[in-house]
Amino acid sequence: MLARVTSKIFSRRQDQPYKSYPSFEAALADSNSYEDPRLTEVVKEKTQRYRESLAASRSRVIDNRQTVQNMFVLSHVEPELPLNVLEVGGACGAAYFEMQMLLPGRISHWAIVETPAMAAAAKSSIDDPALSFHSDPASAVEALDEPDLVIAQGVLQYAPDPLRMLRDLFALNFSFLYITRTAVSNAETPIVIKQETELAAHGPGTLPNAPTGKSTQPLTLVSFNALVSCVPSAYELLFNFSESAERTLLIDNRAVQVRDVGFLARRQP
Repeated sequence: MLARVTSKIFSRRQDQPYKSYPSFEAALADSNSYEDPRLTEVVKEKTQRYRESLAASRSRVIDNRQTVQNMFVLSHVEPELPLNVLEVGGACGAAYFEMQMLLPGRISHWAIVETPAMAAAAKSSIDDPALSFHSDPASAVEALDEPDLVIAQGVLQYAPDPLRMLRDLFALNFSFLYITRTAVSNAETPIVIKQETELAAHGPGTLPNAPTGKSTQPLTLVSFNALVSCVPSAYELLFNFSESAERTLLIDNRAVQVRDVGFLARRQP
């Protein structure tokens, strides 16, 4: 669960089809996954540089749609209280550092759930009393005073079972659940493909002398309706976010429409 680059699944030329796999496990066997240590180091170093640049910047110019949406969500959720946030797949905390700068005082504690390798790398390089890193959700939940907000940014499509992961997040029983940068398709059944990216594309910003090479990961596309079907009756959908234009991917030589979506759900009283 590292800093995701979901838009990269659209970077391949449209005359180069993706191969589908019968299962996540089959795609994983043909990938180097998010456990690639080169990728972990790139994300750690880029996040350190990004944190330093945020601390040194006096600019309040925001030119990123995702940042504006994240600010809206964090401002909308429990606006009278500092937030306890659980972020699944938050890498080394780039989103936390960004929101701390843009919304000072808004965050009480931000707990990130990551792979063991990424959590260890983040702990070794970042010391912030309001930020903690964990390799399992239970530990992250225990670090928070209140279950206010769960965030999953560009994470669900990389899980072995995106719909089960979403149901598990709802089962944590937080007051709000925010899903964003989730790739969905118009197909009725899940499609598993292999995403290929440049190592240097992962993490925030740029990294001089970043290692060259490719990184590959399984990616499962489900439909937006399938995501919504996982919302339990105890929650209501406040907002749906259409986060990218629809694109056409050739998968096994058939055209599949793909786009990025998100939503904010609130637990009903």
